[in-house]
Amino acid sequence: MQKLLTIFALAASAVYAQDNAAPKSYINFWRVSVTALGAANAMDIHSSWGKHELNSTLAGANGTFGAQGALIKLGLQGSLIGIEYLITRHHPSAKTYRALGIVNFGAATGIAGVAAHNYSIPR
Repeated sequence: MQKLLTIFALAASAVYAQDNAAPKSYINFWRVSVTALGAANAMDIHSSWGKHELNSTLAGANGTFGAQGALIKLGLQGSLIGIEYLITRHHPSAKTYRALGIVNFGAATGIAGVAAHNYSIPR
């Protein structure tokens, strides 16, 4: 699991390396939202590990959440961040950064809520 989080951290660091024409405050808002989304996903992975998974795409052969589900989840999140990076690279406006940041914070809130619920379920 630490390797998966390390891979995510390296991928997210590419987000921090970009330099655009939008004001720094909007760029930082988006960066913080990406970090919040990553933290929420990490919390969701941790809270689901080894428990019965209702989503058949993320469930392993025995019906529990494990490495296969975590890789799929991290792949989807990495794809989302990659697409957002490309969008902001080609349209570096404050409006773009603000809109994507709001979407990321909304998704992070929902995922964190699911993770909080998962912690209340016994293994």
